[in-house]
Amino acid sequence: MKKLLLVLAMIPVFVIGQQRNKQTFIELNVGIASIDDYDFSLPLPGASVLFGQTIAVSEAMVFEYQVGVAAPSLATGKIAFGYGKVERNIALAIRPWPLTIGPQGKIDNFSFSFEVGNNNDASFDAGFIVTIGYRFIFGRRKKDKDR
Repeated sequence: MKKLLLVLAMIPVFVIGQQRNKQTFIELNVGIASIDDYDFSLPLPGASVLFGQTIAVSEAMVFEYQVGVAAPSLATGKIAFGYGKVERNIALAIRPWPLTIGPQGKIDNFSFSFEVGNNNDASFDAGFIVTIGYRFIFGRRKKDKDR
């Protein structure tokens, strides 16, 4: 497990070093989590502020990473690989803490996710996490600067 986390942590180093179409952002998220079950009978609200980048790996593939502060888990992060452009895409996201996996969509400045945890300490007792976020984009993308 430690080797997998190390490999996942190193991916941004290799991807960020390339000259590619990318978008740097601060994202504000709100959402709810189902606690101790896979239904929303005991929903818990949450929020996060994340710094991240979406990078076009090819014409139709993107890679994204995010890291930041969250409530109630204090810290969180996520990596995602998906299909689409920097501005609009759908991806499979893996969150190391709290441990969840699920689809993530992005349309312009808005993001949406539905993640599945394993209802134990690694997932902060979450079965499901549903979020909506808004991204504040920094600067212009590399592709726009070249025009």
